[in-house]
Amino acid sequence: MAEHGQSGGIAEHLQYWTVSFDDGNPFMQLHMDTMILTLLIAAGMIGFAAWLRGRLVSGVPSGVQNFMESVIEFINQTVRDNFPTRNPLIAPLALTIFLFIFLCNSLDILPAYLMHHIAGLFGLHSFRQVPTNDLNLPVAMALSVFVLVLYYEFKLKPAHFVKELLFQPFAALLLDAKNPLVKLIGVLLIPLNLVLKLIEELAKPLSLSFRLFGNMFAGEVIFLLIASLLLVGELEGLMTAGGVVSEFFGLLVGLGWSLFHMFIGLLQAFIFMILSVVYLSIAHQPAEH
Repeated sequence: MAEHGQSGGIAEHLQYWTVSFDDGNPFMQLHMDTMILTLLIAAGMIGFAAWLRGRLVSGVPSGVQNFMESVIEFINQTVRDNFPTRNPLIAPLALTIFLFIFLCNSLDILPAYLMHHIAGLFGLHSFRQVPTNDLNLPVAMALSVFVLVLYYEFKLKPAHFVKELLFQPFAALLLDAKNPLVKLIGVLLIPLNLVLKLIEELAKPLSLSFRLFGNMFAGEVIFLLIASLLLVGELEGLMTAGGVVSEFFGLLVGLGWSLFHMFIGLLQAFIFMILSVVYLSIAHQPAEH
């Protein structure tokens, strides 16, 4: 549910807790709220895995073990359906991506201004509570997947990948021609092919990161608008009949949006995971001759 009390308004709430090493260079800044929350979530995942490992039992599982085995089986089946070969890294990577993004997105269920007010108690003016609302995190994760895709492209089919970079889609057709002039045009088109192929490859991490960021950021803004427009900010206003009605409908709408946005967060975690598997699957596909 969302709650009111937005000192400074929505614009101030959307600011990050930033540590800057060079005020004139936006690339020399750290968003401490994003870093702290992602580290806590990652540490929580590792701690939970270590705790669960010590409590695994053979036979029919129950409780948390049963739930996690269901999640792992779902991820394994998804990988089997979308991955052509066997690579022991892919399923654990998919599971980690899915759980990490979902846990980051789940922080949006907290009251809209809660973390902002808690940070204010420690003298901080800004604190964003959903790490995936920070473009830096989706971009970093998408680039990590992209680096893996390039690694497997060069490892499994280096000659084919370089050929695609230089000769697809135009030059390959022209270089096969018998006319020397046409062959020359094909050679001249190699830089254009390279540019087009690089754009195609860079579109993969861009689409991954901006899809996740855009959906989560839009959801946060709508959440804040609900808190700002429907909820009463002062106790005196709450004691009136209109204030009670406003609070009731505000909490009802906020709860409804929270549940819907939780579903969106789950969906976005799955989409990021499945696209990562698909991109890695393409990298593993044998070269066509």
